[in-house]
Amino acid sequence: MDPRQARTRAALRAAIYELAAAQPIADVTVAQVARAAGITRDTFYRHAPTPEHLLAAFLGEEIDTLMAPLESLPASSGSELSVFDEPERELLRHVARHAKIYRNAMSPRLTGAVRDTLVDRIETGLRTHLDRHPEIAPTAQPGIDRERHARLLIAYAGGGTVSAIEEWLRSGELDDVDAAARTIIAASPDWWLGRGQYT
Repeated sequence: MDPRQARTRAALRAAIYELAAAQPIADVTVAQVARAAGITRDTFYRHAPTPEHLLAAFLGEEIDTLMAPLESLPASSGSELSVFDEPERELLRHVARHAKIYRNAMSPRLTGAVRDTLVDRIETGLRTHLDRHPEIAPTAQPGIDRERHARLLIAYAGGGTVSAIEEWLRSGELDDVDAAARTIIAASPDWWLGRGQYT
C-alpha cells in the first residue's frame, strides 16, 4: 500500500470509528464519513459499499490480528486452562475497547455485516485449529460426512460465541472480561478446549 492509500485508510478508519461510536451505524451516511475523512464520495466507494461494511472491514482487520495465534495453538493446553483461554480474552478485550461501536451496531442483535465479520473470523480460526488437530473432533454421526461434520461443529461454536458476546454487550458493564471469558469457555465442549477428547 502506497503512502497516499495508507493515509486514506487511516482517515477512513478514524472517521468511521468516531461516527459509529456516536450514533447507530444504520444512521451513518457515506457523506458523513467522506466529510470526516476529508475524501470524496467516489473515494469512499473504492473502499466499501456502505458505512456498515467499512466499519465491519476495519473491525475485521483487528480481529484477524487477534485470531492469528489460533494458527499455532496446540491440541491440548496441558493444564486446567483451555487452549482458547487467552484468545477468548483478547477477543473480549477488543469488543470492550469498541463497546460504543458494537452497541451502536445492535438492534437488538449485531447488524448483518458486523455480525458476519465476527462469526466469519471466529469460524476461520476454529477451522484452522480443527484442520491442524482433526483428532480432537468427536466422531461423526452416521450419515454425516467428515466435511459437513466439521462445518456443523465450527458453525455451532462460532455462532454461539457471537451470541454470547451480544448478550454480554446488552447486559451492562464490560469490565468483567475475565469472568465473561470463563463463562463462555465453560459453555464450550471439552474437546474444543484441549481438556480431553471424545472417544
